[in-house]
Amino acid sequence: MVVTSIDPVLDAQHPVPPGEFFDPPPSAGQDWQTAPPWFDGAGWIMPMGGFLLRSGDRTILVDAGLGPNIDIVETRGKLFDSLADLGVTPEQITDVVLTHLHLDHVGWVAPAGEPIFTHARHHCHRADYDWMRADPGSNPATARVTDTIRAVSDLLDLAEGERTEIADSVALRLFAGHTPGNCVGEIETGEARVLLLGDTAHHPALLVEDGWTDRLDEDRAAAARARDRLAQEMERTGAIGLGAHFPGTQGGRIIRDKQGARQWQPIPSNRIHTN
Repeated sequence: MVVTSIDPVLDAQHPVPPGEFFDPPPSAGQDWQTAPPWFDGAGWIMPMGGFLLRSGDRTILVDAGLGPNIDIVETRGKLFDSLADLGVTPEQITDVVLTHLHLDHVGWVAPAGEPIFTHARHHCHRADYDWMRADPGSNPATARVTDTIRAVSDLLDLAEGERTEIADSVALRLFAGHTPGNCVGEIETGEARVLLLGDTAHHPALLVEDGWTDRLDEDRAAAARARDRLAQEMERTGAIGLGAHFPGTQGGRIIRDKQGARQWQPIPSNRIHTN
């Protein structure tokens, strides 16, 4: 059994000045925020949400957005509408896969302290689960995530090690750095291999620009190594990468230009359907 459809599910979006996220090397120059192709001076409209996968009798939500309770963004609370546009209700979700345990990826898991996806098994990596439990009250965001995961403890399965299969043709793979248990979703559609990048990279530039780092990574050195490993794999295998925070939840591949530099090559659509 393979995954027959992958659709983006938007929950929130917000304009982000790139200087708040990225530390480029000095070689990027002073005008990196206004130079094409990555930014236009106003940053980018950063989506928050996830992806809906369908495979046989499984309907899988990868990441659960920011949720209805956080008022730091301009547009929020759209996940149910996005699911409805795809003909899906929360009760039909069989699995909720969390690429990592940050607030903008678990927001709809249990926003009022009770599970929303009551018929779904919930999945995250043990390394993130242990990390959250080690210091649950370190800040309000961590406390909220800890409460969220506690609310679904009876529905929770923990991924272990480097790779854990969640369903036929769906696996979580560890790319630690952004968080200790940060994962990429590995999807086989029969026609393409697709990687759901989570926050391994917030933006395509981080996969192809040498020396750029992300200020939101818990371990910036480990996260940079993870991105390089991911970029090498994407280039070698031709896998499609889909980024939950990429502009327009854009998908693409990594190729080399004539000078041998990595380039991001967008694909025509961020929806992948094989049936």
